[in-house]
Amino acid sequence: MADIFREVDEDLRHERYLKLWRRWRYWLLGVGVAALGAAVAVVMIADARDSAREAEGRQFAAAMAGIESGRGAEAVEQLAVLAADSETGYAALARLAEADARAGRGDISGAIFVYDQIAADSRLDPLYRDLGALLAAQRLIDRASAAEVNQRLAPLLAGHSPWRPLATELSAIAELRAGNQAAARGLFAELVSDPAAPLGLRQRAAELLMSLGGDLEAALAGGAQSADWDDADAGVSDDAAAGSAAE
Repeated sequence: MADIFREVDEDLRHERYLKLWRRWRYWLLGVGVAALGAAVAVVMIADARDSAREAEGRQFAAAMAGIESGRGAEAVEQLAVLAADSETGYAALARLAEADARAGRGDISGAIFVYDQIAADSRLDPLYRDLGALLAAQRLIDRASAAEVNQRLAPLLAGHSPWRPLATELSAIAELRAGNQAAARGLFAELVSDPAAPLGLRQRAAELLMSLGGDLEAALAGGAQSADWDDADAGVSDDAAAGSAAE
């Protein structure tokens, strides 16, 4: 009889996870767009006074305008040429934009290939290389094994990359989708206790940790809390309780 109740409890937790995943998955897909926008801003500000790079800036802007106007195939070609010819920050931006454009046209495999090229290019700043690895893993999350996703995330998880909290979240979701709940709980608990992770990401991790039966109080005790966390924690607990009651 105890086994029956345990199976029912596990099913309820799995359903709870699926609801949370449906809620957060579109946020994860938005990571690439936001990261690309931030990278564009950094490069354009840095190059604004460099007349030698103005032509590349115009090429990049023209390609992005082509994407906006529905000329995605032409824009992908323009971005590929720019990426091959440029020796400035626009080389990385062109590749990132090319991959995003390919994904937008349904060519996910092509997008992953370009992201992998970015991650492997030693000429690029580590910030861009790590972003390429992160975005490749993001695109693989629904179509590859946890091992393949984590292979791309390994350098980010082991080092001090600014993308590490997002990489940890993706790794946890990959483990969860593979049925490795213990590994997922450990990663979500790590995020909850990480003071370097953004508050919103820690809140998501807390909610998913609770949905998996993890010990939120122990996770919170394991790391420093931000000034805003106490108020946010109450909201997370209330949301989780409401979700459990609804089930």
